[in-house]
Amino acid sequence: MKTLRFIKYILGVGIAALLVANNAHAKTFCSMTLNSNDEINTFALALTKQGFDFVELVPPNKDPRWFQNACASGIKCDVLLISGHFGGLFFGEGTSQTIDIAQMEKASCDNSCPGILKNPKEVFLMGCNTLASQARDHRTIDQYLNVLLNDGIPLDFAEQVVASRYSQQGFSLEKRFASIFPETPKLYGFYSTGPLGKYAAPILNRYLKSVGNYNTHLDTISNAPNTAILNAFKGQAFRETIPQKAVPPEARGLYCALRSNDKSVQSAALTQIAQENKVTTYFDSLASQLSYGDSIAGQIDQATKQIISKSLSKIKANNSQLVTIQHDVMQVASSLGLMDPITRDIQVRMLLDQAYGQSMNYAKVRQICGIIRDEPGFQNMTFTRLQELSKRSPYFMLTLSCYSEINNDIRDFLFSKIASPDKEHERTIALYVMKPFWNEGDMDFLSMVLKTADPVLRTRLFISARKVLGQYRYSLLNAPGLPACVFNAEFRMDYSLGKEWTCLSENQANLSPDVCDYFAGRNPDPENADDMRWYCWSNNKQRFLNSRPECYLLAETFKIRGNQMKNIWNCSNRDIYGY
Repeated sequence: MKTLRFIKYILGVGIAALLVANNAHAKTFCSMTLNSNDEINTFALALTKQGFDFVELVPPNKDPRWFQNACASGIKCDVLLISGHFGGLFFGEGTSQTIDIAQMEKASCDNSCPGILKNPKEVFLMGCNTLASQARDHRTIDQYLNVLLNDGIPLDFAEQVVASRYSQQGFSLEKRFASIFPETPKLYGFYSTGPLGKYAAPILNRYLKSVGNYNTHLDTISNAPNTAILNAFKGQAFRETIPQKAVPPEARGLYCALRSNDKSVQSAALTQIAQENKVTTYFDSLASQLSYGDSIAGQIDQATKQIISKSLSKIKANNSQLVTIQHDVMQVASSLGLMDPITRDIQVRMLLDQAYGQSMNYAKVRQICGIIRDEPGFQNMTFTRLQELSKRSPYFMLTLSCYSEINNDIRDFLFSKIASPDKEHERTIALYVMKPFWNEGDMDFLSMVLKTADPVLRTRLFISARKVLGQYRYSLLNAPGLPACVFNAEFRMDYSLGKEWTCLSENQANLSPDVCDYFAGRNPDPENADDMRWYCWSNNKQRFLNSRPECYLLAETFKIRGNQMKNIWNCSNRDIYGY
């Protein structure tokens, strides 16, 4: 099946335009198959004989730019099917490619993908909650949040999806997809949990048989309800949406204007939504675009600021437990001049304290990282505080990798974990975190540790601090096994994929995350580099699952998002025997 998809991809993206030009009656059925291919196989079986050209947009490789490449191909889709699990992004269990809703929003608003996002007459969004409103369903907010986290979706991203799904702020998921496909007559999807592909496929098959000639169906499509498909999916939380009714052109115009890189366009749209008292409605658009240091305060009058400030206060109060949404409020307030730097610093500290006070699992660690990365230069750690938090959770130290700079307390704390860790994973994380921060002033510390280190630890210290230890590689790496592998890699003039793989296979017992990332990081091909990381995982599975912080650290080094999500799922859900 993968071979068939590859052929379709090459033919489709490469020469689809020629096929359509040569056959004026042919229609192009595009698909993004990110999980099972049950649905697309059903359509292909029924419609190929009716003259439809089928084009799979997701390639068989793991190219992270596959969506941009498909857009640039110029292909024009008459029908689009997106199939996969959905939680703010489409993903699958057997594929590494993903596509998130924000990518599609940006491409739609800047009109960089018209053939795929504006040309289709029908779009099938075959994933859970794709056309959800903000009405409650059978799950609570916490239950839905846990579903997303278990799929490997970061907590900050998951909280934003939950807010779109359940809070009365921002566009609902239904409206967000309606804005992505503004000129499509009909969107089909689910307002709650949808069926897996293997169950949806026979329903689609019955529907297609009832339609008969699908060319005629597309040519005569209207605003009238598609009773045939609604009846076929009765009881499956299925919905159809007419984009221009769900989001009128003026509303979509504001939605995209707020995402504009043109500050005058952005500020004019912001003034309008404030005057119309719709700040809450467009909050997700504001939060996605306005960030700290990206101020448009000078282009907004005081009366507008006051209206916005009241709305932001309400949003913050309504999301008191969603740390990411509170941080988004701060980002918007700062960019509009509604919060001075001192107040912001105090509130960031309070927000981080709130996050630290909640259950310190890996999902919370990633959320804290999201805040730290958006606060360049922010330092809030003393040595005592670091010790306290590291004792509270084995995952806490992973947050230290998110700082763009570290203070002396963090540096001393990391040194203590390198020299004499309480547990081995602390040394692994400390070596990884320190990698960009070593300087010549650290040589006394390094010399002390290196005197008592075995050859493998000396090699790992070299990998971490190679920018200051590079001149000592002859003495530090003078040993067989892993030291020799790193020594030879450092001296090779040209990259040798085969030799790097040999280093991995011959040193399986020493493949800690920092070592794995060293060899994978030398590989210029992101797909193959991630394959090297998968090799480390599969050959040291029990060790990583017995040391979850190291497991998560390895997962964070993956470069392809879908791979990272899958390894996070492994770290969160598998037992120490890999089951």
